Amino acid sequence: MNYFFRKRAFALIFTLLIMIFSGYNLYINGENVFSVVKNQYENQSVSTSEIEDSMLENIIYKRGLVEVYGLTQKMLLKNEYNDFDYIKDEKGFLNYARFYSEDTKDIFDYALRVKRLQDYVSEYGTRVLFVITPSKYIRGTSRFEIGMPISDPDHEINELMVYLNRLGVKTLNMGEYFPLEDLSYEETFFKTDHHWTVPAAFRATGILVEEIKKKFGDDLDPTGYYTSTDAYREETYYGHMFGALGRDTGIIYAGLDDFTALYPKYAGNYIREYTYGSGNIFRKEGSFEETFLDKSVLADDIDLYEESQYSLYINQVREIENIENLDNVDGKNIFMIRDSYFGPVITFMAPMCKRIDAVYALMHDNDPNLSVSDYLKDRYDEGYRYDYVIIEIYPYNIEDNAFRYFRVD
Repeated sequence: MNYFFRKRAFALIFTLLIMIFSGYNLYINGENVFSVVKNQYENQSVSTSEIEDSMLENIIYKRGLVEVYGLTQKMLLKNEYNDFDYIKDEKGFLNYARFYSEDTKDIFDYALRVKRLQDYVSEYGTRVLFVITPSKYIRGTSRFEIGMPISDPDHEINELMVYLNRLGVKTLNMGEYFPLEDLSYEETFFKTDHHWTVPAAFRATGILVEEIKKKFGDDLDPTGYYTSTDAYREETYYGHMFGALGRDTGIIYAGLDDFTALYPKYAGNYIREYTYGSGNIFRKEGSFEETFLDKSVLADDIDLYEESQYSLYINQVREIENIENLDNVDGKNIFMIRDSYFGPVITFMAPMCKRIDAVYALMHDNDPNLSVSDYLKDRYDEGYRYDYVIIEIYPYNIEDNAFRYFRVD
């Protein structure tokens, strides 16, 4: 009798605590949840999963709960986190996990969209280069505990590159270069983030410039200065980087990364306009550091759960970037369709170009009214003439959202 009474009493107390916690959480974050419900109702697309995501994103004491859970996983010596949301390799680098490949991706159609874009801009003398950045998982380099469901995008990369090459689109697979002989895997990626490091992005800029020279004959850096380390000063901030994967798993479980930044030894003279949040346009003018670098993310008292040091360079990603180099009036004009991997690359490319306009490939997730196709066409209608269109994509972004341009319905 006492045994079952204790069981019922515990179940009742536990249920009441859950209800109190849920009620308090709804009280604190009700405005956010109800705004999601209202937006979905107005768009006639009410989704319980999005409501749940909103509640989880704003749950009270979230950081503490994440850290406690991460501590539990670490004490259990687990190399997978939260039912294989993420997995750790033998060196402690967090990676995506995947049990099976989606069969809904129409990769050939993605390639056709790129081809249609190329056909459109080629009428104006513009050349196209498609760039895939390296995957954090690298065969032969990344090593995992036996049985781990590794998310390997190689087959999707290869399929897309084959289609593009057959359609006559010039391509550059950065995964064939990294890690470099003098830049190890540990120096190429962060443990707690999916991005490459700033030194890796800088080296990728040099590779991109060299490939443009090989494929199209244009030398963007004839003196070799801007792609050499002579142009930059290196500074490392130890234990000061906490990436997106780390924020999901906690500092105790993931640890912290060192962050190495490159600062220019030259000043430069730039105008930068970018669009951020509901179409707001911001403008900066001045030197390289004044225009491109947000040093607030490097402050000692920064909230690592809120800010990423990777955002040092042009805030990582904005929906639209317009950069004009006032010191290079004879340089090339480049239009980029890119994701967050190219934040530092755009910055390092700026001194070698006259103008760079960039659009976030996934910006439709923020504003469904924005269109890469329309934006590019509008720029040509306004009289802009680009020497190059560079399309960049991170391997795990090979999906319909990243190719929402020049589609045929």
